[in-house]
Amino acid sequence: MANDLIIQEPIDVAKVFTAGGMEGVLKEIEAVALAHVPDVETDSGRLDIASLAYKIARSKTLIDSTGKEVISDWKKKTDRINGLRKQARDFLDDLKTKVRQPLSDWEFAEQKRKAEEDARQEAVIKKRVADLLAVEVIISFLEVATMTDDEFQCLLGDKTFEFEERKKAKAEAEAAEKKRLEKEAADRKAEDERLAKQKKEQEVEAERLAKIQIEIEAKFKAVADEKKRIEREWQETKDRIARKEADKQAAENAKIQAKKDAEDLAKHQAKEAAEAEEIAKIKAARREALKPDKEKLIDWIKGYGTNPIPEIENKEVAEILRVGLEYINKTLNDMLIQVEELL
Repeated sequence: MANDLIIQEPIDVAKVFTAGGMEGVLKEIEAVALAHVPDVETDSGRLDIASLAYKIARSKTLIDSTGKEVISDWKKKTDRINGLRKQARDFLDDLKTKVRQPLSDWEFAEQKRKAEEDARQEAVIKKRVADLLAVEVIISFLEVATMTDDEFQCLLGDKTFEFEERKKAKAEAEAAEKKRLEKEAADRKAEDERLAKQKKEQEVEAERLAKIQIEIEAKFKAVADEKKRIEREWQETKDRIARKEADKQAAENAKIQAKKDAEDLAKHQAKEAAEAEEIAKIKAARREALKPDKEKLIDWIKGYGTNPIPEIENKEVAEILRVGLEYINKTLNDMLIQVEELL
C-alpha cells in the first residue's frame, strides 16, 4: 500500500467544511479502508494493516488541524465546524478501530498463544523437575529448561536406574537389618529365659543357705552366750581378788599414813610450843619496855576527866559542848583500850 494519505493535501476547505462535504470525504476514506483485505499471516500483511490504520489516524489529524485553522475566519460557523470536527473524530476513531480490529484480534490471539505455550513449557519443565525429584535428583530449573527431550529422557533413565539400584540395596539392607533384629530379639528372649531359670535356682539356693545361716547363727549365739557367762564369772572372780588386794593395801597404807600423821603432829606441836615460848619471851620483853610509858599515859587519860565542866545556859552552845565531850570521852576510852592491848 502506498504511503500517501487517503485524502489530498491541502484540503479543500470550502468543499470539506460545508454541508455534505465532510460526509463525502469520510465516505471516501471509508471506501479505501474497507477495500483493503487484511492479512495477519504474514509480516507484510500485518504491516499493511498498521499502515492503513496510521493513515486513517493521520487523515483525522489533518482534517482536525485544518478545521482549527479556519475557525478564526469562520467564527460564525464555529459551532457547526466543531460539531463536524467531533463527527469526524468519532467516526474516524471508530473506523480506525474497525480497520485495525483484525490485527488487534491477531495480537490478542498471539499473546494468548504465547501465554499458553509458555504455560505448556513451564508445565513440562515442572514435570521434568518432579520426575527427577521422584528419583532423588535435585537440579536447577534453568538447567532442566535448556535440555532437549532426548537429553532429559537419557538423564531421567540413568537416574531412575541408579535410584532403583539404591532402592533395591536399601530394601535388602532393611531386610537384613530386620532379620538381624529378629535374631537379636530371639537371642534376648532365650537369654531372658535362661536368666529367669538361673534366678529361680539362685533363689532356691539362697533359701537353703539362709536356713543354714540361721542354724549357724543360732549355734554361734549359744557359744557366744556361754563365752559371755564364763567371762562374766571370771571377771567377778578377778574383781573379788582385786577388792581383797585393794583392802589389804588400803589397810597397810592407812597404817603408814597414821604413823606419818602422828610423826607430823608431834613435829608440829613441838614447833608450835617453841614458837609460843618465843612469842611469850618477846611479849614479856615488850611489856617491860612499854610499862613506864603505859602507866604515865593511863594516869594522864584518867586524870583528864577530873577537869570541871563549865555551866552553859545557851542550849546551842550546851549541845556543842555535850557533843564535844562525848567525842572526847569516846576518844579517851579508845586510847585506854589501845594502851591496855599493848601489854
